[in-house]
Amino acid sequence: MEQSGLLALIHNAALLLAMVFIYDQLVSNLQTADVFPRQILAGIALGVIGVIIMLTPWQFQPGIIFDTRSVLLSISGLFFGFIPTLIAVIMTSVLRFIQGGGAALTGISVIVASGLLGLFWRRQLHAQLTNISIPGLYQFGLVVHLVML
Repeated sequence: MEQSGLLALIHNAALLLAMVFIYDQLVSNLQTADVFPRQILAGIALGVIGVIIMLTPWQFQPGIIFDTRSVLLSISGLFFGFIPTLIAVIMTSVLRFIQGGGAALTGISVIVASGLLGLFWRRQLHAQLTNISIPGLYQFGLVVHLVML
């Protein structure tokens, strides 16, 4: 892998780590403030991270790019819930539409499917979300990426 590709993937990973900070801030202050404004703020922050991720992909070959938008959006659905995920999905879908190209519809489909799978998985786990295991997260990731493919 060339150095610029490695830097792009490291950049994407760092942005995903920023999502952990947002989650921590949302959850730690959940009882001290209204939930709805915090959810909107979290959704905007996740959408901005998604846009930045999409603007800094690793291009394997012309037309074949890798970024971590599916990871961001599926984890958003799983841990943040409906409103933040909806906002992030809309923001990233609008960017993908603006970017255009032959794979625009496919890209938007991946965005929507990733967010929906996260929300679906969240609903299936109910209150057990705090007890999700590493194998459970791995299984979730496999399902998201199989659907993405």
